[in-house]
Amino acid sequence: MTGDSALPSPSALLLAAIRAAGSVAAPRSALLKETADAAGRAGRTVLQLRAAGESMMTLRLGWPAGSAPDVEQLGEQAPAALARIPTLVWALCLKAAWPDPTLPHYPGQPFSAQLIETACAHLGADCKSVSTALERVLPGHGLIVAVGPLLHLGPAVATLPGPTIAALRRGHHRLPDPYQQHAVHCAPHPPEAHADDPDTATSPHELTQPDASPQHSSEHISRSVITALEIARGPLPPRDLPALNDPDIRAHVQAALADIGRALIRTPQGTWTTGYPDPVAEALAAAGIGTLSPAERTVLALVLLHTVALPRAQGRHTHPHWNATQHSVTLRELARNRALTKTTIREALRTLTAAGMVDTAGQGNYVPGPCLQRLSETRIAALWEDLILAGRPDGHLARAIARRRQAARPTSPSQEYP
Repeated sequence: MTGDSALPSPSALLLAAIRAAGSVAAPRSALLKETADAAGRAGRTVLQLRAAGESMMTLRLGWPAGSAPDVEQLGEQAPAALARIPTLVWALCLKAAWPDPTLPHYPGQPFSAQLIETACAHLGADCKSVSTALERVLPGHGLIVAVGPLLHLGPAVATLPGPTIAALRRGHHRLPDPYQQHAVHCAPHPPEAHADDPDTATSPHELTQPDASPQHSSEHISRSVITALEIARGPLPPRDLPALNDPDIRAHVQAALADIGRALIRTPQGTWTTGYPDPVAEALAAAGIGTLSPAERTVLALVLLHTVALPRAQGRHTHPHWNATQHSVTLRELARNRALTKTTIREALRTLTAAGMVDTAGQGNYVPGPCLQRLSETRIAALWEDLILAGRPDGHLARAIARRRQAARPTSPSQEYP
């Protein structure tokens, strides 16, 4: 996040909300074109669809032709991939919902969890791991969604880049077929979905106009830079983004990011990343978009206390940054906080790790995640104050912080996301 005080435009706030929440309800049509145009300038496209089980049309971010991310170029900063068992389960789900590669891949057709579980058992997969993938991992990534007794492809499938879909079409015959894995237990044909069924997803409609494609090489470079920064798990070193040494390219990147409610950030280590400008972050937080639950906030605070705050107070952590620390904490140490059960802490850690706010350093050891490097100096200072308030709420410094924050609260309503 940055300290930019300029108020973001409604379209920038809307795009930031889509990124933070995954989807938002489609707003009035007058704002849609401005939002789609802004997304196109940053190498994204806005998709309008109704996912299975949803009652209204929503907006989601996708990738237009020519702007799809190339994760192979990101090295260790590439987004985390699914583990072995969830990958197998996802392949079976995709084949069950998309049996004919000549047809559109989304929304596909519904299928049963029992079908996938039976096929996985026939392939020798661990039953508990399969259930976890079906009930938590794949739905958490938006790859599948449960509607009543049936499963459907999730909205994230609608936003898959074109090259990914093309590769899946080419290799469709290699996907394991759940209807052939165990014919005795599987239905011969998948259940049919009807277009007028309110629980059935709708095909995505791309709102970005065709002329949003880059007209000049500098625009193409800028979009490539933005794509890399936005999908990278952590900040990227300057050697991976030499184009940012060009002032014109850098200015174009900054302008395009501002249009989508994002900002270019140079970390104290000299690496590049993106984050939400402070006004955007404040508007999203006020609207409750992309925020953590009380349990998740508590666990994150405990991780930071054990890995950064306490080592710093003891002289074992001398720099002010949240990352690059050699100090970790285990689930057992976190569970000493009797206010939360071990199950609650484990669930919160899973969510925080998926969001990049917590990372793992070896099996069972947790450290601050790469997402914290997207914070501005203002936000970092606020986090340190939060730890003071949590660690010693009755201290003189905590009372001074509380008084200053109370005095700084605005008296008029803040700008809200449209």
